[in-house]
Amino acid sequence: MKEGNQTINLSIVSILKIIAVILLLLFVYMIRDVMAILFVAVIFGAAIDPWVDWLQTRKIPRILSILTIYVLSFGILALVVVLLVPAITTEFVGLTKDFPSYYQRIIGGFEEFQGEASTGQGVRHIIESWVANIGQTTRGIFSTISDIFGGFIALFAVLVITFYLIVEKDNMRAFLQAVTPLKYQPYVMQLYVRMQKKIGSWLRGQVILMIIIGILSYIGLLILGVKYALLLALFAGLMEIIPYIGPIFGAVPAVFIAFTQSPIKSLLVIVLYLIIQQLENNLIVPKIMKRAVGLNPIVVILVILIGGKIAGIVGALIAVPVATAFSVMLKDFLDLRKQGESGNKNKII
Repeated sequence: MKEGNQTINLSIVSILKIIAVILLLLFVYMIRDVMAILFVAVIFGAAIDPWVDWLQTRKIPRILSILTIYVLSFGILALVVVLLVPAITTEFVGLTKDFPSYYQRIIGGFEEFQGEASTGQGVRHIIESWVANIGQTTRGIFSTISDIFGGFIALFAVLVITFYLIVEKDNMRAFLQAVTPLKYQPYVMQLYVRMQKKIGSWLRGQVILMIIIGILSYIGLLILGVKYALLLALFAGLMEIIPYIGPIFGAVPAVFIAFTQSPIKSLLVIVLYLIIQQLENNLIVPKIMKRAVGLNPIVVILVILIGGKIAGIVGALIAVPVATAFSVMLKDFLDLRKQGESGNKNKII
């Protein structure tokens, strides 16, 4: 009877735990927007925390260090906006205006190059299908831009939370210690530090990588005389967020625009992007991203798609850092399991 009672009690406790976990997950889902803001703030904090620590070692107070980084960041951003946005807008308007003529040139060029009517018709059908969706895609782009500009309150919240997370650095650790059982506190604190370093390294490396690829693409396209070089270079830089296939996506528009000017020029653009890709893989990435997340490229692509599906553009942006956090915990779990298996083998021997 006692054993039966113990089994019933254990089952009730287990059910209550499952219900508690489900309720917690539902609550997190209900406040997912707030959680996203908090997580973005943690990512920003992880990225700039080493710079704040460096300034603090130079006898600059922590609060002043953060404010200095904020002022410099917004100053650089404002300078970029003033210098680049008008040019990008002009190129975008020009590309939209000239697109119909480019479409005809691409169709004509393919038909002439292939020399077969059937193949030419196939190419025509593919491009016509793509053009049919241009209006919808453009509306989607402007809708996304509208959403971004409509999120100034969220941006302000992120900056404020980031500020307090970095200023009150010890308070964050005190909070983790308060909500963690005593025997797990050393591991949780170590885990927090490692996750913070990995996420910060990824964000800093990714931004630097995107800027470098964008600049190299712009210089190369400018030398080759390709139209809309700034817009195309910006797109190439942004595509660096997607590993392996991102650079391919980034090169496609430039190749097509160059093809409307000259088939030879399109070949030169392909060569340009191949050179940039080689520099990236063999020189830039090993130097910049050597301490970054180290996730499998397929995993990165999948989590970006899943994040975008669940939470739109914000979900896609924070997907990799979230996956990084889970990868650190998963690695610890697997290491612990291996140690356990090794220990059991030693006992058997």
